[in-house]
Amino acid sequence: MQNDKIQNHLDFLLSAAMAKCGNLADAQDLTQETVLSALVYLEKGGVIENMRSWLIAVMKRKYYDLLRRKYALPTVTIGEDFELADESDIAERLLEEEEMENVRREVTYLADSYRTVIAKHYFHGKSIKEIAAELGLAEGTVKSRLDFGRKQIKKGFENMEKYAENSYMPQYLAVRNSGRFGLAEEPMSLTEGDTLAQNLLILAYEKPLSITELSRAIGVASAYVEPIVKKLVDGELMKRTGDGKVYTDFIIYRAEDYVKYIKEQEAFAEAHLSAYTEPLKAAIAELKATDFYSLRLERFMAIDVASEGQYLSLESVRKPQIFPERPNGGRWIAFGTIYPQNYVIPEEKRGREEYGMAGKRNTVIDKFLNASCLKLCNYETSLDKYSWLKHSGFDIPLFADVEFNMLKLFYLLKHGIAPETVDLDTRILKGMPLLEERGFISTKNGKPEVLVPCLTHEQSRIFASICKRAKTAFADNLREPLRKYCETHKKSIPAHLTSVPEQKLTMPYEPPAMAFVYEAIKAGVHVRDLGEPCPETIAIFD
Repeated sequence: MQNDKIQNHLDFLLSAAMAKCGNLADAQDLTQETVLSALVYLEKGGVIENMRSWLIAVMKRKYYDLLRRKYALPTVTIGEDFELADESDIAERLLEEEEMENVRREVTYLADSYRTVIAKHYFHGKSIKEIAAELGLAEGTVKSRLDFGRKQIKKGFENMEKYAENSYMPQYLAVRNSGRFGLAEEPMSLTEGDTLAQNLLILAYEKPLSITELSRAIGVASAYVEPIVKKLVDGELMKRTGDGKVYTDFIIYRAEDYVKYIKEQEAFAEAHLSAYTEPLKAAIAELKATDFYSLRLERFMAIDVASEGQYLSLESVRKPQIFPERPNGGRWIAFGTIYPQNYVIPEEKRGREEYGMAGKRNTVIDKFLNASCLKLCNYETSLDKYSWLKHSGFDIPLFADVEFNMLKLFYLLKHGIAPETVDLDTRILKGMPLLEERGFISTKNGKPEVLVPCLTHEQSRIFASICKRAKTAFADNLREPLRKYCETHKKSIPAHLTSVPEQKLTMPYEPPAMAFVYEAIKAGVHVRDLGEPCPETIAIFD
């Protein structure tokens, strides 16, 4: 029975799969898929004359499929050959094929300038003179590139087993920024959904690496690594060195950094709570004396005072952050966080609350209809159950476009203008049930009304003045104790990374601003449950 013959090759297959994958889990999967293909083929009436040769050929295809699935990319081989061996000494032929495949794989890891001349000379049989003419190079340059390429291939053979863990267990790198992102939401959009880009950034963080080193470490051919690196360099997430290497040009945290000192962070917020609550209580009293007070506006103010007050407390005692001009209209400083697969915060590192917060983000429309300067201010925190999901579901790719159209919609609804009569993305109209579910609007008697606080420009100036006094007082109260705390809580970074401002060294270790908000809620200064979803958003227009 041919099925029995398959069983006789299992140990050989697993050994071959280990040589390709470099880890047992992937090797077992690859072996299983190869055997399954053979069983299905035989079940359909196929005949396999040379079982081992057939299985190895199928395993090659399955291995390339594995790489495609892992990085959402095709993989490259130079001179692919899936012909089955027919020699009587099949083992010798297989060893030759495996060696040739290893050569081809090492060639794919070379940078383009070396890869091209190697391929033309050894795989296409062209002379040095012919290659020089085709590429417009001096013959001596071609010779030196061939020599360097051969040495790199030899070096690769000596280190073939040293793939980085990222080659078989990709990690997720969330790239975020302080400052103004680009028109296409750079830098986030440069890496979001791109597993290969994320893991190249992780690999090139600790020290600068060449394209060849990156390609070999991640197990993907240089031809596919090079354009990703170029995208990251052009987008200013990577920099090139004088010797042709690249490195990641922003600080990278690990998920555990945000909870490393959670007990100390909570203790700090608790010990210095009055530094926050006393100015906040005075601000709430002032706000209640206005004719535009609302509990939602108070919620926004509590978050705003905590976030910007804490920021101000440190800015006066350290160098200010300089936000460089970036491509596509951006002006930002990037930072990233690595989240391993299936990461769960250890129980002993869990805080009393979830303290997540996205800093204030402003959307401005200079002119719309007869109005000038419409503005939307947004926070996302763990107090809002929708928080980071509040922009999803509208079928609008960029959240900035969601906010842009939300702001228009709020203006129209407040002024009694039918949204369908003006220039407004129809997708936001289709998403009005989502806006209602998430607390932005409500519908009474079939008529939508805005729940988000909408201030006139004069009201916003009064509101900003109240908040500013509270922020300044909080910053003055907190400055010295927070400065001392941050002196002993800094993230270490690679020596070659010189662009990281001091603020980013302490950011994950600083007491979260939301820790003060939650402590204030526990002390009865502010209400936790507003009785309905409350997006931390306000709109400003006349």
